[in-house]
Amino acid sequence: MLKALRPVLRTRIARIIRYQHSQRIQQVLEPSVTKLKITVKENGNIPDIRKNEKPDTVEKEIDLPPSLQYVQGLMNKYPKHVVLTQMGSFFELYFEQATKYAPVLNITLTQRNYNQGKVPFAGFPISQLSRHLKALVDIHGFSVVVAEQFKKDDYATNENNRFYRRITRIVTPGTFIDEALDNYEDNNYLLTLEFPVAFTKKVADPDLKVGLCWCDLSTGELYIQEVFLKDLINAVNRIKPKEILLDEREISDEIISGDWYPQLNELKRYFINYYSVPTKHKTLETYFKQFSNSKNPEALKRLKMELNEYTQKELAALHNLLRYTSQNLPDTVVNFEFPKRESTTKILQIDSRTSKALELHSTIRDNNQRGSLFTTIRRTITPVGTRLLAQWLSAPSLDIQEIRFRQYIVETFIKDTTLLTETVKILKDIQDIIRLLQKFNFGRGSSFELLELTKSLQSALKLQKLLADSNIRSSKKWQEKMTSMIRNLESSRDFLDTVNQALNEEGLIRDYENDESETILQKNSREHGKPNSECESMDNFTMAINISYSTKIQSLIVQRNKLIQDKEKLSASYKTVFVEELGAKTVTLKQNQSGEYVLHLTGSSSVISNVIDKIKLEEPKSDFKILQKSTQTCWLAHQAWNELANKLEMNSIQIRNEENYIINGFVTQFIEMSEDVRRVAQTIGYIDVLASFATLSKEKNLVRPVVDKSRTLLIENGRHIMVEDSLQHRKLDSFTANDCNISNGSLLVISGPNMGGKSTYLRQNAIIVILAQMGCFVPCTKAHIGYVDKLYSRVGSADDLYNDMSTFMVEMMETSFILNGATSRSMAILDEIGRGTSGNEGIAIAYASLNYLLTKNKCRTLFATHFAQQLKLLIDQQLSVKEKVSYFHTTIRESEYNEKFYYDHKMRPGISTQSDAIKVARIAGFPRQATQEAFKALQALS
Repeated sequence: MLKALRPVLRTRIARIIRYQHSQRIQQVLEPSVTKLKITVKENGNIPDIRKNEKPDTVEKEIDLPPSLQYVQGLMNKYPKHVVLTQMGSFFELYFEQATKYAPVLNITLTQRNYNQGKVPFAGFPISQLSRHLKALVDIHGFSVVVAEQFKKDDYATNENNRFYRRITRIVTPGTFIDEALDNYEDNNYLLTLEFPVAFTKKVADPDLKVGLCWCDLSTGELYIQEVFLKDLINAVNRIKPKEILLDEREISDEIISGDWYPQLNELKRYFINYYSVPTKHKTLETYFKQFSNSKNPEALKRLKMELNEYTQKELAALHNLLRYTSQNLPDTVVNFEFPKRESTTKILQIDSRTSKALELHSTIRDNNQRGSLFTTIRRTITPVGTRLLAQWLSAPSLDIQEIRFRQYIVETFIKDTTLLTETVKILKDIQDIIRLLQKFNFGRGSSFELLELTKSLQSALKLQKLLADSNIRSSKKWQEKMTSMIRNLESSRDFLDTVNQALNEEGLIRDYENDESETILQKNSREHGKPNSECESMDNFTMAINISYSTKIQSLIVQRNKLIQDKEKLSASYKTVFVEELGAKTVTLKQNQSGEYVLHLTGSSSVISNVIDKIKLEEPKSDFKILQKSTQTCWLAHQAWNELANKLEMNSIQIRNEENYIINGFVTQFIEMSEDVRRVAQTIGYIDVLASFATLSKEKNLVRPVVDKSRTLLIENGRHIMVEDSLQHRKLDSFTANDCNISNGSLLVISGPNMGGKSTYLRQNAIIVILAQMGCFVPCTKAHIGYVDKLYSRVGSADDLYNDMSTFMVEMMETSFILNGATSRSMAILDEIGRGTSGNEGIAIAYASLNYLLTKNKCRTLFATHFAQQLKLLIDQQLSVKEKVSYFHTTIRESEYNEKFYYDHKMRPGISTQSDAIKVARIAGFPRQATQEAFKALQALS
């Protein structure tokens, strides 16, 4: 007797232990208070508890349920966050947050009645979480606390004690993985900045060292860097983070306003979040589990060795970022790759103003990508290649050998058309490998995406064979580097073949095309035979795994086929009774809303009435039970169908469980291969970008530039690739090419009429430098470029009311950045320095800037101005400076037959003597009388 009771006793003891454990969790995660003293309006409504009490309010104690006590506790703990709390199958907002955010989300605001008042609330179904997070975080820039509901592991019957809730993630722009995983073109960077302790108490030192660490959770990329304060904003603008983290103990409003260091006011352009350092310190090693291969002792040893090479600022920034991600995603292991260290000495630095002026990523007019340099040169095919192209455009290389290696691959693709065509063909079959990997890591990947990942890696092996068999390694100079690149496309061929053989490709593709693909986690909990659905789905559902792959699935399918045969026989017997004998129109096997398996009869009212009477007559002996009826339909329950349907459902669950077991095994192996998969993906992106350069070169007639360590800038027949592209699309005149020849700190002064092409000329030469140092071929007939370490521009300006700066102040700020930052290896393009103030003062500022660039910075400079004549008079007084300045100008061509004129946009030696502003005014539509008056006034002033 005692022996027989042992299993029962063990079960009861286990239940008691689980219940006690869940109670402890509940005590930790939910507030223990049972009543809240809050301000209540006399009409019974609950106002904003954070506002001062108004005269028409009184304090009352409202007995709120534990769930709302928990919500209130979260709102108090996270006062600057939107709190979304799961209540059953909905996420809900309460109290003042419901009133504030319901209109933002376009959801209904309502109230719930309690003993002594009403509580505002609003909600939406769980399935809409991602969409509403996008509205709150991505569009409006809020931070969101998401608290999900979990069932306790006990058998409590009280509704209030059946569930507990806890925070599963805190969503901010930098940790919004839902949006990032579906954004295939852009990185979603989260950046943390580490300043020295108490740095604001000292005078700002441009050479102060600052640590940076940034990551993209959707790809697992992780970077660290240390920069000087003077280079910080350039680095931030290059990274383009969605969110910046700052230590709330050290950062004050003076920093963001620019009062401590003016350039830091640029930080206001980004979403800033503040983190607090916990009193209980955790070591950096605590967060090593966030890295891929963290369970591999050799990999961890390698990581520790690499970290020993980093500076304290870099390590502190890394530490803070890892702590932040672990706090915001407590249920997620991010699977970061090992940190990559970046250095400002390896990339061409381009500040944000220059990037904007050159329209590298977006246009000035409407801030759209279309028309920018990025979209003009983009010929990439894969998402990883597109993101890499954007990164190269923001940070071209200073590594001469790397630039020449890229040029070699581009040139090989151009010469071998077949190789380029076949490479492009293979690249089209490759998906976003890195983000697919991260989806599985976050438990969000579907079976179809597992197939995509497998096929993509198999395509990488095809690309590897294609390149290995080509003549791309024919150069002895680059043979070793090419071999290494080709080897990096390698992954486990046997494992990929196994996964490919296991997956039911045809079925998964059909499911995807029907938009029925589900995540693995959803499949684990999927209920077969949905309410009101035809139970034909039991007979024929899509298999994720090929039947031949698993003997267990084969056995289950045999059982299933037998059950389906039994179902067909049972269905036939029902048709005999109800259709043939009793005259019903149809009898269908279905499942109703409550999950019961039923027979659905249709027919005339007399037939349905006859069926019901016959069943009632045979009660209680009849096996049929009437569930619901109408004039021409009837729902019946029958034990035989119920038992058979349950067996079919159990069989379906067993098959799905076995499929999920196999699929999850594959997913685990892929995650363990993260380092290899990332290496393959990065190599694919690299090849994709260089193949796109080759395609672009053939389309646009680009040439290979000479890039070396000299200080030469020689460009023959250079063209502005974006302007040329626009002219071609609009089928207008061809672009007018121009030469540029400056070296060893010399300077070109460019003058000419308004709209004569000065600004275009300045920009096109800067863009050619950028393209050359990316490894791309360039729009000209010949180019010799000594690499540039920093690229500056002062081209066009507008006021900056947000930072309380006039147009002229913006101009002066931009010019000061150039004068303070440019080196002898830099390049600067300046347009109309001094035009924003009075004539003589403007000339003086223009001359001072020009003279400083020549004598101090000694960088290669293009200087466009309307003050060319006046500047020449000042420059000629200094022989040492005079020899380094050359003068070029554009002109207007007059028609010999009428008053019309046109711009030829050709640069010629010399100085323009007039700006032809009145002619431009005439083109713009000035009244004839007004232009005549302007001409008379000009003559009077001359």
